[in-house]
Amino acid sequence: MAYAELVEEAKGLSDNNTSIVVDFIKFLKEKENKNVEERKSNILAGNLKYIADDFDDTPDCFKEYM
Repeated sequence: MAYAELVEEAKGLSDNNTSIVVDFIKFLKEKENKNVEERKSNILAGNLKYIADDFDDTPDCFKEYM
């Protein structure tokens, strides 16, 4: 739905329903921002027990492609 269509639809609403729509839009924005923040956070932080010394080394089977 385009922005202009959203505005046109909102024009036909009563003041009470317009405020409900605005509240819902704020809710959606807050939810979206929260999801972005959750994706940015590292859920494995502090849970890493061991990492191999050669973790960053290229496996032998892939060396021919490099």
